[in-house]
Amino acid sequence: MALLEVKDLHYFYGNVHALKGVSLRVEQGEIVTLIGSNGAGKTTLLRTVSGLNPAKGIRGEVLFDGKPITGAKGHNVTGMGMAQVLEGRHIFPKLTVLENIQMGAYLRRDKAEIARQTEELFELFPRLKERERSLGGTLSGGEQEMLAIARAMISNPKLLLLDEPSMGLAPLVIHEIFAAIRKLRENGTTILLVEQNSKAALSTADRGYVLQTGEIVMEDTCENLAKDPEVKKAYLGG
Repeated sequence: MALLEVKDLHYFYGNVHALKGVSLRVEQGEIVTLIGSNGAGKTTLLRTVSGLNPAKGIRGEVLFDGKPITGAKGHNVTGMGMAQVLEGRHIFPKLTVLENIQMGAYLRRDKAEIARQTEELFELFPRLKERERSLGGTLSGGEQEMLAIARAMISNPKLLLLDEPSMGLAPLVIHEIFAAIRKLRENGTTILLVEQNSKAALSTADRGYVLQTGEIVMEDTCENLAKDPEVKKAYLGG
């Protein structure tokens, strides 16, 4: 049984048909990536799965850990074990790094375990430890992305949704972010990754889907997708 299964999912923004029968699955322990051009529907898919888009626009089915969650509210989906890092980070700029992370644990009551996992996240992102008492708004873009991931991870998710984690970041910082993503998977977190940097995504994930104008047009292992002539031409610059 897949941890996440999306079946014939459609999404409408009023009269705009943004998702057109999308079906995909994410197995326990995988990193699965979704690549495609701007406007293909990648962010819409994540927001629909995680309960951030209004239920009235949804047609189709979303199953999480074997249970139907189609149209569920975002806070309920989070409580079931799914966490999303939004495109653009959306950290709390007037809270400290530590306070931002603690906000991600608002559904938890196990204070000792939260403290232990916070230290683990500081080991994963040493820059955050160095800036533990700094306000979120004073962090660089890369540090804010690390903070957004840490805030999501402190909720102890079974599935982490990442939306464009490399956006606007320097190559060296992108390398750090993707190294952390691989480490999270090694530690047992299942990840669905939406990423404009197709080369980084395909070199990190296990399987991938190509989304074009709201439809899945290709699915394969990332190794095979990276070798495909059409994928190379459209997304890998060659």
